[in-house]
Amino acid sequence: MRQLFSLMLLFCITSAHANDGAFYAKGNQLIPILEKTISLQKEILTIKKVDNEWIDVTVYYELFNPGKAKTVLVGFEAQSPGGDVDGTPVNGRHPYMQDFTVNLNNQILNYDVAIINDSSYLKTGQFNTLNKEEIEIASEDVNAVGFYYAYHFNATFKNGLNTIVHTYRNRISSSVEMVYDFSYVLTAANRWANKQIDDFTLILDLGNYETFYVEKTFFQSQQDWFINGIAKVLDIKANPERLLNNDALKFHLQKGDLHFHTKNFHPNGELNVFAFQYYNFESDTDFAFPIYFQEQHSATTEFELKALKNLPYARRGCVFNDPIMQTYFEQQEWYLANPSYIPNKDQLTEEEKNWLESMEEEDLNEEE
Repeated sequence: MRQLFSLMLLFCITSAHANDGAFYAKGNQLIPILEKTISLQKEILTIKKVDNEWIDVTVYYELFNPGKAKTVLVGFEAQSPGGDVDGTPVNGRHPYMQDFTVNLNNQILNYDVAIINDSSYLKTGQFNTLNKEEIEIASEDVNAVGFYYAYHFNATFKNGLNTIVHTYRNRISSSVEMVYDFSYVLTAANRWANKQIDDFTLILDLGNYETFYVEKTFFQSQQDWFINGIAKVLDIKANPERLLNNDALKFHLQKGDLHFHTKNFHPNGELNVFAFQYYNFESDTDFAFPIYFQEQHSATTEFELKALKNLPYARRGCVFNDPIMQTYFEQQEWYLANPSYIPNKDQLTEEEKNWLESMEEEDLNEEE
């Protein structure tokens, strides 16, 4: 199985495989089976986090067929769930993958799903689907199902330029360390005839007020990224004891999304993106940037309570009249001052409004 993964473009929502977290799915880029002539000229990969519950993947491809029209078997692989989650198949398909579509030259393609436990189809083009008894045996431990899913279909490529739009949605996973953690195996581009992506764009849309890491596995520095919005970027050195296996960039994204674009992209590393339960996990610090990290905190002093109440506004760059409060937030790694921002409670998210209500209740409890 590891041989197959090294050849295919995987999308992984988390690295948690034990019962301290829920690992829902791994997937991959569309790859050709037994095909040597079609080249991948352009790819736009968009990864979007939705409601902190889902990861939506949309991939736009431009592929060039230099010869006559031909039908090619194309595959997509999704790993079974694991950890604190039931990985039993649902109607013969992956239980946590939705909205799988393939549109080739403006035509929706039908597909089949094979439940398999080996990668032999990469050499033979034949999917050896497990039978009912084999699936039941492999599913006896629902937290560690012993197979994976191969979505596959026949695609007829006309002579010249062909376009594919591919989508799918996975449940977002987590663990005791991670809010989310996903990987995308970029090196699978080597499977197309040109052994690269001639024009590659990656868009990471993880939402506003997010802190996350991108490992330096396929790029060199923050200059390789375009920030479509407002963010602070930090270089972080690898620290395996802090779950940082590679050097990384840490993004404190106040607003917008990230773009990575390059030409003649021959990737030699994979995309790894993750967010820790605590924003400054590689050291030990208090306040986190994403508001949903904050449930661990409660005020023990009047100043802490005031700081917590002002946190949603500080996340938007509020410049405070109180010099002590301003100095405090300036010391927070994620703070980005925005002098034009005017605090308005009505413009906060529902999550932030609930956060403020909980702080007000805490204030009332202290008064009692």
